[in-house]
Amino acid sequence: MKCALVKTISGFPVITLGALAIALAFAGCPNPATLTPNQVATPTFNPAAGAYGGDQSVTIGCSTSGATIYYTTDGTGPGTSSGAYGSAIAVAGDTTSMTIKAIAVKSGMSDSAVAQASYTIHYSGTLDTGFLATGAGTNGGVNSVAVQSDGKVLIGGYFTTCNGTSRGHVARLNSDGSLDTGFLATGAGSNSFVNSVAVQSDGKVLISGSFSTYNGTSRGYVARLNSDGSLDTGFLATGAGLNSGVSSIAVQSDGKVLIGGAFTAYNGTSRGRVARLNSDGSLDTGFLATGAGSDSSVYSVAVQSDGKVLIGGAFTAYNGTSRGRVARLNSDGSLDTSFLATGAGANGNVYSIALQSDGKVLIGGDFSTYNGTSRGYVARLNSDGSLDTSFLATGAGADISVNAVAMQSDGKILIGGWFTTYNGASRGSVARLNSDGSLDTGFLATGAGANNYVNSIAVQSDGKVLIGGGFITYNGTSREYTARLWN
Repeated sequence: MKCALVKTISGFPVITLGALAIALAFAGCPNPATLTPNQVATPTFNPAAGAYGGDQSVTIGCSTSGATIYYTTDGTGPGTSSGAYGSAIAVAGDTTSMTIKAIAVKSGMSDSAVAQASYTIHYSGTLDTGFLATGAGTNGGVNSVAVQSDGKVLIGGYFTTCNGTSRGHVARLNSDGSLDTGFLATGAGSNSFVNSVAVQSDGKVLISGSFSTYNGTSRGYVARLNSDGSLDTGFLATGAGLNSGVSSIAVQSDGKVLIGGAFTAYNGTSRGRVARLNSDGSLDTGFLATGAGSDSSVYSVAVQSDGKVLIGGAFTAYNGTSRGRVARLNSDGSLDTSFLATGAGANGNVYSIALQSDGKVLIGGDFSTYNGTSRGYVARLNSDGSLDTSFLATGAGADISVNAVAMQSDGKILIGGWFTTYNGASRGSVARLNSDGSLDTGFLATGAGANNYVNSIAVQSDGKVLIGGGFITYNGTSREYTARLWN
C-alpha cells in the first residue's frame, strides 16, 4: 500500500503530532515507534594510534552523552559482555603491541560502529631488531653512514665483507639492513678503508679515505661512484688526486665537493688539508688560491647555507692565523676572520661539526675546554664562533671523546663516540641531548648501549637513528658495526 497523507487544507497536507501514528498507520506508513533510532557516535581514542617511544595511557571517549563504552584488548570484537571502560588503558613496556577495540551503547539508540586503534611501544634509543635481523653485518668497523632518499643505507669503513659477501670497504644496505646485492655487484671496491660517504642529489655517491684504487682503477683517496656502485670514470679522470688521506667530504648545493684531511696537494697543486673540487673532480683553483691552509689535519667539513665553510680538526692555525681546531672559511677558501676572532678555541681535536638552522654550530671531539671554559667533549658555538654559554651550562658532559654529532628535526642532538657517561649518567657510546645540552633521559633509559665506539650517526626521514662504529653488540644483542635505533 502506498503511504499517503489524507487530510489537506487549501491543498496542503497537514500533520497533527497527536494523530501522527494513527494517520500514518491508516495511510500504510510505518509507526514511528518502529523507526530505526539514532545511532550512538563512534568512540575515539587519545592519543591516536601509532608507534611511540614511551609508555602511553589511552583514553576512550564518545560524543553521545550517557553512552557506555565497552572495549577489548585481545583482538576480539567488543560488546556489552566486554569490560566497560572506566579509566585510561595502559600500553606499557618496550616492544609492547596492543590493539584496542571499542563500541558505545545507549538505551533507545542503535550501537555505535566498532572503533579500533593499534599501539606499539619502542623505547627511544633501544635496538630496532628488524634492522639487520639476519646476517653477520660487516667484518670490520664502520666509519660513515649515509641515508639515500629511497631509504637505502650507504656505509664505508674498514670492512671487506658485508653479511658474508665480499665488499671492498663500501656497501649499500636495503632498508631492513640486508645487503643490496645490486650495489658493487662486480669489482673489488676500494683497496683500503673509507672514512666518509656522501650522497649527491643525482644518486651518485662520493667516497673518501685512505685508498689509492677503486675496482682496480687509480683514484687518489677520493672517488665518485655511480648509483650501482661502479666507478664514475668521469670524476677525477686525469691527475693523481691527493697525496694523503681524506677524513671528510661534503657536497655544495652547486655540485662542487669540499674535502678535508691530511693531504697537502691535489693533482700536484699545493692545498693545505682542505680543498674544493669541481663537479668533474678537477681542482677548483679559485678556492684557497693563496695561503697555506690548515697547519694540521682537518677531520670535519660542513657547508653553511650562505656558502661559507666550517672546518674542524687538529690544526692550530689557518693561513698563518691562530685558530684553535675550528675555523670558518669564506666561499673562496680564505679565512673568515670574524669567526673565533678572540679566544683559544678548543683545547683538543674537533672530529665532528653539525649546523643548526639558527646558525649556531655544534662541535664534538676530544677537547675539555673551549675558549678556556670547561666543556666535556661537546659544545655549541654562536654564529661568530664564541661559546654559547647556555648550552651544557651545568654538568660534566661526556666523559671521553665525541666522534659524531647529528641534529634531529625537533632540535634535539644525537652524539656518538667513545664515552660511557654523560652528565654522570651511564650511556654506552651514544646519547641524545636536549636543545640546551642537558641529557635526554628518555633516550637509552635502559640497556648498555653500544659496547664500543660510535663513529657516525645518521637520522632517517622517519626519525629512526642509524649508527656505525667499532661495536659488535647493542644492548647485549649482536650487531656488528652497524645498527638502527628507535627514536
